[in-house]
Amino acid sequence: MMSKGREERQFGKKKKADQRQPFQIDRDRLLYSHSFRRLAQVTQVVSANEGRLFHNRLTHSLKVAQFARRTAEKILKETSPELLAKGGGLDPDVVEAAALAHDLGHPPFGHVAEYELNRIAREAKLSDGFEGNAQTFRILTLLEPNRTEYPGLDLTRATLNATIKYPWICYRTEKESAEEEDSKFKKRRKKYSVYDLDFPAFEFAREHFEDAEVEQQTLEASIMEFADDVTYSVHDLEDFYLAGLIPLDVLVGNSYEFQKLFVTWLNSLKVEDHKKLINAEDHGNILYNFLDRLYSSEYAPGSVEQLSYVKQVTSGLIQRYIKSVSVVIEDEKRLSLKRSEQCHIELEFLQFIVRKYVILNPRLATQQAGQKRIIRELFDIYNSALRDEQLNIIPARFLRMGSLNKLLEEGDSESQRVRLAVDIVASFSEPEAVLMYRRLTGVDQGSVMDYIS
Repeated sequence: MMSKGREERQFGKKKKADQRQPFQIDRDRLLYSHSFRRLAQVTQVVSANEGRLFHNRLTHSLKVAQFARRTAEKILKETSPELLAKGGGLDPDVVEAAALAHDLGHPPFGHVAEYELNRIAREAKLSDGFEGNAQTFRILTLLEPNRTEYPGLDLTRATLNATIKYPWICYRTEKESAEEEDSKFKKRRKKYSVYDLDFPAFEFAREHFEDAEVEQQTLEASIMEFADDVTYSVHDLEDFYLAGLIPLDVLVGNSYEFQKLFVTWLNSLKVEDHKKLINAEDHGNILYNFLDRLYSSEYAPGSVEQLSYVKQVTSGLIQRYIKSVSVVIEDEKRLSLKRSEQCHIELEFLQFIVRKYVILNPRLATQQAGQKRIIRELFDIYNSALRDEQLNIIPARFLRMGSLNKLLEEGDSESQRVRLAVDIVASFSEPEAVLMYRRLTGVDQGSVMDYIS
């Protein structure tokens, strides 16, 4: 794994008067970025405007950062410095910075908009579509303003690599033939961390990797990904249980209802995950007892006692999952993050419960239909405006971008134009998206005095 060049930046150098270390600068740049602040108005699972205190992308990212840092600190205490250096290095500031950055690429309205933007972009002949992780990398290396001398935040190699969950470009449609049924191919068609247009920045980040390791996560990226899995599994369940959307009382109080849920979950598992459940009955009992610990009938819903109890349980889960991981050596040199099998099963089960009772709820589906329409029409408007050079409706921050200037100078490059239209739509907070949709479609004309950024 890469161990040299970790502190190097593609464009800038550390100021001599700056007392911070390079990775601390990365963390601070992310914390103060416009893209990070936007996450306060981006959906985690349901809209922040629901009238309840649900997690949004910002509060989620802050908790991922806290969990990731504590996990990195635990591993540092338990693992020899020589071994960590051999595996590419580990720094809590890098892990925390990557965790702060990990959701920057999410468009307004959460995953439903991500799927819609991907469909729209591919229909517009953009072969690598839209992917939230690749959009994050594009924000970090191009879109987020920090200095006029260079694009993006100009983060160190180590921090860039820690944000890269899927170290490859999108696998192409034209390659689909005999490979089409291969599960690895299908995954790399859906999940990837870099677009074609951003490949030079990716090459900079991976410059010191050996050929066989270029498509492998760093240890720091694995910690960030694990922190994300744990945080949204635990805190989404907490949110929706307290909101009355997840009936833990029914599942714990009625073994038949739990058994139905458990069998449905078993049937939804991938083959490789199903094989890990050597004794399904034992795992069923473990998961039933696990839910029983989360639920208590002693306290009235919404009471201080119930809130305190749930907070105590979720805090215990976080500590338990931090303790569940360790570092192992693979191929005699590569360090890998290992989580306990029970931890893996519990997290999969928690995510399934939220998906069943919340994400697949018909009431959420009706909201999402309108959200997809907003995304689709905004894309059409901005794509047409860029094609026809009607730049007076383009947000000011994109008018000043080097990528727009380059597009106009080089003439009509369809892939660059479509990508930029996607960038504009994906960059909005949810209130901004609704406001611009209403204004541009004539639903609400707004005022000539309104500020359009």
